[in-house]
Amino acid sequence: MEREQMEGVGSSPTPEDDYLVDFDFDDGWLGLTLHEGTRAEARKMAADLVGQFNPLRLGSGRASLQQELERRALAGFESGSVLTTAAYTEGGVLLADFSVFVHGEDDVQRPSPEEYLPELLKWPYAEVKGEPQVSDVQLPIGRAVRVQTVLAAKRRFGWGKKLSESLLYGVWPDGQEEIVVVEARWLNFERADELTDLVDRLMPSMRLLPVPDSCGEG
Repeated sequence: MEREQMEGVGSSPTPEDDYLVDFDFDDGWLGLTLHEGTRAEARKMAADLVGQFNPLRLGSGRASLQQELERRALAGFESGSVLTTAAYTEGGVLLADFSVFVHGEDDVQRPSPEEYLPELLKWPYAEVKGEPQVSDVQLPIGRAVRVQTVLAAKRRFGWGKKLSESLLYGVWPDGQEEIVVVEARWLNFERADELTDLVDRLMPSMRLLPVPDSCGEG
């Protein structure tokens, strides 16, 4: 997920953050947001997360899963993520990526949902397949635009394309200057209805929390 992202499960805010974005995640979501963005931090986080899995249920080895989580955490940080999470099965199989991006500048009026919609329909890393499903949604935190589409990204070394499904929410929080963009993506089309419902039920719990005074100290 390569937009511009914010905070989440098991993550730490950076000193310049004005607020944290949080959701009512359940135990299936793993927080992968890094604070410093170092490989050592990512390695420790991944090791701690792998330790939560029952080794008898893992379909792949602990080392393989740890490397995958470490890679995802670093990729999220490098993309500018403010929240990077992923949903996994008990067997260590990835179900969906979930990332949050924040767009906006201080004292600059944000565009309306109608004005910003063309930006929500751009995926620099993939080609859109078919017509995106676009709808207006009213969340407790504010107005939102929901976009669901199928994407085709080039595979490594250019051999064919990999299909995925993207469910994206552009959110205009009441009383804020920023636009918060939330994107979930998955490869398993057989579970698309289940994963879509999972994300749609998660979105109403979105909230902004003040940064604790202790964050960023030391």
